Amino acid sequence: MMLRHLLQPLAYALLLLVLGASWPFGTNIAAAEQTQKLTVQKAVELAKTGNPSLLAAESRVRQEQGRLVQAQSSRLPRVTLSLGFQGLNEALTYHAYDKGGTPIGIVPAGYEKTYQAALTLKQVLYSGGTITSRIQAEEFLVLARQAERDRVAQRVENGAQAGYYGLQRAIAREAVALEALNLAEEHLEQVKIFHRTGVVAKNEVLRVQVAVSTAQLNVIEARSHVQVAWKQLERVTGHSLEGNYIVAAGDSELTDLVVDEDPLSRALAMRPELKALAASEKAARKMVQAAKGQYLPQVGLTVEGRLYDDTFFPSQNEELLVGIRVELPLMDSGQIHGQIVEHSALAEELLYGIEDMKREIALDVSKTKVSLDSALQKVLVAGDGVVQAEEDYRMALKRYQANVGTNIDVLDARLALIDTRNAKIDAIAEARTAYADLIYAMGDR
Repeated sequence: MMLRHLLQPLAYALLLLVLGASWPFGTNIAAAEQTQKLTVQKAVELAKTGNPSLLAAESRVRQEQGRLVQAQSSRLPRVTLSLGFQGLNEALTYHAYDKGGTPIGIVPAGYEKTYQAALTLKQVLYSGGTITSRIQAEEFLVLARQAERDRVAQRVENGAQAGYYGLQRAIAREAVALEALNLAEEHLEQVKIFHRTGVVAKNEVLRVQVAVSTAQLNVIEARSHVQVAWKQLERVTGHSLEGNYIVAAGDSELTDLVVDEDPLSRALAMRPELKALAASEKAARKMVQAAKGQYLPQVGLTVEGRLYDDTFFPSQNEELLVGIRVELPLMDSGQIHGQIVEHSALAEELLYGIEDMKREIALDVSKTKVSLDSALQKVLVAGDGVVQAEEDYRMALKRYQANVGTNIDVLDARLALIDTRNAKIDAIAEARTAYADLIYAMGDR
């Protein structure tokens, strides 16, 4: 009777599920972005919440975690509830006879319509280590997917930093172009005055007007580069930025670029790719053990309680079945051996992959370190060049105003000033990008 009281409520619940009970749910997410100053740290934060590749990597981690849960469930009990119906043309019967063989009646052997409710429990008692090894393999694979996700996050961070510094560079070059236009226009006014007073010829006015037109074209081109840089940064972050944020021009201070004394050693200790390959190799070894465990006996326990009679949701004829099943493979035509060979070869491949990755990391660190050193030297040289070009332009302009210099000297000096300022902007952006690349090569956050 206890079995009947247990099965009937569960059977009603199962029927509700089959009939399609559902629970409505919904979410309402609202977000608003206000115009504010965009820093490199903010750009990185936005990228980590909106970059599709990072979101995809997070999904791969959850997929592997789901496989781990599936593997863990194999060693836990499984309980199922079932409802069944069987209809016959007529109820099963058999004839009864006395000791002398004389028919004495008909005995029913079943129902014409039979309803059955059953609660079944299945538990693995022994698997030869197969289940345990598979669980351990999935645990290592979760670590591998997490390491891969971490590397994707680092790549996204590096991309956001590079995009941000590229945007700063474009904005700074636009400012230089605007300043060059202002200088050219001021010089044009001075030349026009000289022309009206008969100091210079008309061709000098025309020459400066050409310089003004060139400066205007440079401003247009610089602004287009700024717009492209915004789009590139938006592509990395996955957010709409232009119009919602403002970005200051590039910072010329590079004192915060602290380089590790031994970047290669740090890279070998920190790079997530090595951690992912190592975890995957361990997972492959565990799968070898899982395959070998299939050669051993597989033991399982089954307990089933049944109710059946000729009414819906049966309440009579209780049965309790208990069984133990032992399976031992005698011949599988090489299937298990094939699994062992496959996973052993995979583990070996991953070991080779680790060695190859170490060499690639060494190359990455070396290249980024050289690029950073070169960029820092360029910053120093470009800084000195700007100081010298500013002084040269000041002197050329003064000499021209005093009628002891030529218009060509002013134009050449201004062109040199623009080039040196742009060179310094480029060097600073290159240095910051190279430093970000070095941090990325080391696998640091």
